[in-house]
Amino acid sequence: MRSLRWASLAAVVLALSLAPPAHAAPTPADLSSLNTRFVTRADSRLSLDGKPFRFAGTNIYWLGLDENVGGVAYPTFFRIRDALDTAKAMGMTVVRSHMLASTGNPLSILPSKQAGFNEAAFATVDYAIAYAGSIGLRLILPLTDEWSYYHGGHRDFTDPYGLPSEAFYTDERVIADYQAYAEHVMSRVNPLTGRAYNADPTIMAWEFGNELEGMTLDWINRNAAAFRKWAPRQLIAAGRRFEIDPDTLAAPGVDIVDVHYYPPTTERVGADAARVTGAGKVYLAGEYASTAATEELLTPLAADRNVTGMLSWSLFGHHDRGGFVQHDDGFTLHYPGDDERMRASVEAQVAFAGQVSPSGGRPARVGPPLLVQVDKRGGLNELRWRGTAGAAGYVVERSQHGRWSAAHQGLLTDNQAPWLDAGAAGEVTYRVVPVDRDGRRGTASEPVRVTRSQVVLVDPLQTTDLADGHGNVTLTPAAAVARGEAWMSWSRPGLQRVRFDVAGRPRVRVQVSGDGAAWRTVRHESGDGQVTADAGGAGHVRVLWSGGEGLTRATLWSADPAPVSAPPAIPAPLTPAPDARDVLGTPAFTWSPAEGAGYYTLTVSEHADLSDPVLSATAITGAEHRPAGELEPGLTYHWRVTAVNAAGRTHGAVSSFATRPLPTAPAVVDDFTGYADSAQLAAAYVRNPGGDQITPSLAPGQDLRLDYTLGGAGYAGVTRTFSPALDVWGQHGLELRLAQTGAPAKITVQFVTGGVYFEHTLDAVPDGVARIPFTAFDHPSWAGAGPLDLTRFEQLSFYVGGAPGTGTLTVDQVTAYPAP
Repeated sequence: MRSLRWASLAAVVLALSLAPPAHAAPTPADLSSLNTRFVTRADSRLSLDGKPFRFAGTNIYWLGLDENVGGVAYPTFFRIRDALDTAKAMGMTVVRSHMLASTGNPLSILPSKQAGFNEAAFATVDYAIAYAGSIGLRLILPLTDEWSYYHGGHRDFTDPYGLPSEAFYTDERVIADYQAYAEHVMSRVNPLTGRAYNADPTIMAWEFGNELEGMTLDWINRNAAAFRKWAPRQLIAAGRRFEIDPDTLAAPGVDIVDVHYYPPTTERVGADAARVTGAGKVYLAGEYASTAATEELLTPLAADRNVTGMLSWSLFGHHDRGGFVQHDDGFTLHYPGDDERMRASVEAQVAFAGQVSPSGGRPARVGPPLLVQVDKRGGLNELRWRGTAGAAGYVVERSQHGRWSAAHQGLLTDNQAPWLDAGAAGEVTYRVVPVDRDGRRGTASEPVRVTRSQVVLVDPLQTTDLADGHGNVTLTPAAAVARGEAWMSWSRPGLQRVRFDVAGRPRVRVQVSGDGAAWRTVRHESGDGQVTADAGGAGHVRVLWSGGEGLTRATLWSADPAPVSAPPAIPAPLTPAPDARDVLGTPAFTWSPAEGAGYYTLTVSEHADLSDPVLSATAITGAEHRPAGELEPGLTYHWRVTAVNAAGRTHGAVSSFATRPLPTAPAVVDDFTGYADSAQLAAAYVRNPGGDQITPSLAPGQDLRLDYTLGGAGYAGVTRTFSPALDVWGQHGLELRLAQTGAPAKITVQFVTGGVYFEHTLDAVPDGVARIPFTAFDHPSWAGAGPLDLTRFEQLSFYVGGAPGTGTLTVDQVTAYPAP
């Protein structure tokens, strides 16, 4: 696992304060398992029902305890279900999760040795295992972690004794505590399935821990024997970070050897798989950088029978209130993908899944999403929806006269919510229809109706975050359940009407309040599983209930908090400043916010009367717009912003600017003439410490000389950082004068602009001058994507890579050259 954040104790305490009083999960009727037989191993192969079992998979590490929701907290049952459904929609059959590596903080399964087990923390784990089984997924579950992340790790077993972390593998007390933890977990009976974890075919394998670095053969054998005793029908996995642990190959009790790659290559994975299967073990890549998932990587591995499984790092599903859950380690995966690079990664993984474990069936119909909010922006409706697994996009439909019609052209993505409806006024009903990757419409959301002066909030009761207060409430996968008489309240100015969806026949009261302290009961109507009441403009509402199966949703209609009766104020242009010169590329257009505006339109033209615009954008909800592409260099442009609301539109003044002309002369990046000696040059070009040996020096004629010895790492390189950054905007590419002697090696030229990495590899050094256009550079597989901002050229690196050997690379000069 890579780059997870450690959560502070304060964040844990906050999560506890927001959690419901109890966290149990009664059995929904739809959790019967599709997994009735165990995956088995014969030598270096897995099988299921007598057939070879190979798989595509992913990591969803947070299914038991989560760090990505504003602090550490239990994930909602919706988020668990949505992420697993997403893996299923991608054709994956195995998920690896750290849900049982949970020690060391108050929300963990084992908060501390003294406190003992926290049974409430198993609720999300129980549900994740049960739901995975209900859709036919299998699980690989590490039981601790090498690293001290928010969910715990093996130091939580050594710290109580004041021992160093390496004592995890040697101290008898620590080993006994770890085994007691593992036995307790494996023997737990899941109340949702009625099965003990160690008797559930959904759990394909137990892994000793994530990326354990200090395992010994004796430690592996002892724990493998114990695991085999406690879970005789499930498999045992082991592995460490980045390379094969030879003790895992020698241990007779280990079934699966797990290797991690950041980044992977076809050659490295193939070689590792051959070595592992040659030792009679099952090979899998338990983690590989999702950014590296390409057809070129995965197609050959699908054909390699030594590769049993590939699991990307790491999948996140939809957020409870719309969009996706975000994570910042650089390897976040969303379906169908946030940008072109992620979409390509998704498609490569889907294709790999079809190659190694074709389902042969038609994918399930997607949906439904959930409309969670309709707000007003300048009197216009702005919609938010919670997405659904497997949706490639959505169509927002509206109905004003009894017939549904699309409210926009094309498909909207999860990342385009909130979405502003600029084309409807008055009373309107909305629904959101998901569309899958094959263009099939899924199940539509339940419709939501608003009037010209209303806003709507929909609370699916997956968390208590939207509630103003609550008591005696237990959140389950299906409903908010009462323990005795329970209550929940919401604070919304100008509440007009409320509706509570209920399951069963609970006894319900609805109350309203002006100050949230003095409550009065109001009349409500019941029928068709719903309770409705008039809130009369109160600022607070609460529902009290007991019995029944509980509340499944709350919908609150209230008055528009900022109604408009006149067109908006005049927006004023800010950047580019009026009459600005040498504006680069396509600038960020900004303007002063106009009071009362619902949205803005932007028009850019080469003509002062704004005819034949080169850029037109509408429904801009902020006071800034960054267009895609670039304006033509060396021209004068005119632009204007118009503010719009439900009452009309107001034009801003027309402003003008001129773009910078393209350069006609090259720009020097480094000609190596400014270094007094080799020591000064070596101080500028710093060796990458993770690679093999490479020594920079100043060669005669003021050239950069790099003497390298390639060995175990297979690469070596140096990096120069420019401070301040160079401005090479408008140049066409990099020109380098190169020469190489000794062992042949591939040469990779890498640079960083605006914090974003780009690189290009030359398989052979050309004779003399190498010209590499900037369009030939791409992001490294291990790095994030981003724009090419040549105004901020911050770093330049040279890497050599290949078979072991020694050689010399000489670089005469590096320039950025203009377009021909």
